[in-house]
Amino acid sequence: MSDTPIIDPLEAVLFERIKLLLFSVNLPVQRLEADIDDIGRFTEADGRSAQLRLIEAMPPLTPAAEAIVRAMIRAYGVELFSSGSANAVLRAMIKTGPIRFAQTALTLDPDRPGPQRALQLVSEFNRIFERCPERGFSQARQVLSALGLLVDRNAPRSRHAKRDGNHQSGPVNSGL
Repeated sequence: MSDTPIIDPLEAVLFERIKLLLFSVNLPVQRLEADIDDIGRFTEADGRSAQLRLIEAMPPLTPAAEAIVRAMIRAYGVELFSSGSANAVLRAMIKTGPIRFAQTALTLDPDRPGPQRALQLVSEFNRIFERCPERGFSQARQVLSALGLLVDRNAPRSRHAKRDGNHQSGPVNSGL
């Protein structure tokens, strides 16, 4: 038996289509520096646009960026390419790049009401960053935890937490 994951053909097609959109949009390619290794190689001045060089090379996304795009495809499917909120999500991700889009999504209040699949997608982004510590989120979680702040997005939260400035729920040792 092979360890190679089986990818749904529709997911594969949508993934390549989204990559093409990410690479071809008329925005600075530096926005993808967290999503493509050595993005600077595509910005050299040789008369061709950085977007054209990206499309010609079709470089792979970093593992975290690829996982984020695939999670979005599994959550929304072809709806990403129709009108409505799913398309707005896709456009926002294309404008910022997958990593920055997911990082921004993690800053949303987990107690905020919203569509269930959007909340599940944000939880999936959290798991992706846990598996990809090179994106810096594991270090940020350690510092926040050392300060006594809640870092598990799936843990229940109290809206009436004590905020008197003297309350600490854990040892403070930031190491800074």
